[in-house]
Amino acid sequence: MAGQIVNINWDEEISEVALKCGDPFFEDFPKNVYSQSVYRAKRGIAKQYKILDRFWSSTNINGDSEIDINPLNFHGSIRMTIQREGSTSLIPYEISEYENIKDNTDTSVSIYAIIYNVNRYILTYTNPAINDIVTLYYVASIAGEEDFEPYDGNGNPQDIPLLPNKYAEEIIRRAVIYIAELGLAKFEGLKKRKYTTVYQLHSRREDKKEERHLERERGPIEIILITTKYP
Repeated sequence: MAGQIVNINWDEEISEVALKCGDPFFEDFPKNVYSQSVYRAKRGIAKQYKILDRFWSSTNINGDSEIDINPLNFHGSIRMTIQREGSTSLIPYEISEYENIKDNTDTSVSIYAIIYNVNRYILTYTNPAINDIVTLYYVASIAGEEDFEPYDGNGNPQDIPLLPNKYAEEIIRRAVIYIAELGLAKFEGLKKRKYTTVYQLHSRREDKKEERHLERERGPIEIILITTKYP
């Protein structure tokens, strides 16, 4: 199943990377370096295939012109739509500057802006109405583990990138290459030759090509707030 999550754990991934690098007892590099290699591999895959694209939906029950965006790992908006009370159609909104919205008096203009203020993101848009259903499509930040949503769609703790199982081999391959590059920079002689071989084995021309089945096949993760009240 394309959307199934990898249930291999960190220790298993780290051990497999170390084994493929000929360092099963972590003599060349400490375990935390291997852990970092796996994390970097997952982060790179998540960025390349936009696995962390999400959308957030909220009801503007008071018709406020400015509302808080709850996910703090918000990184950048893609698009936004508004569904008015009593209507099934969606009104597309275009991103703009905050000043354009603040001074706008044209009711035909549909634009929005996002500003950051004191550890919170604020969404503001033109012509707000009571009970607008606001849907914001956005990219989540993946600068560090703390930036991920704390729970997945099933309520399970989620402190690291969760990738579908089809990425398992690519995670290991990228992590091995990361360690091999460190080995090439650190060692001389026999160990340098070992890491040269490791690098070549996992960087062959056919391995560098993106596998066709690694495109994103699932829709964005949905975060829905049924009702919210903003100060």
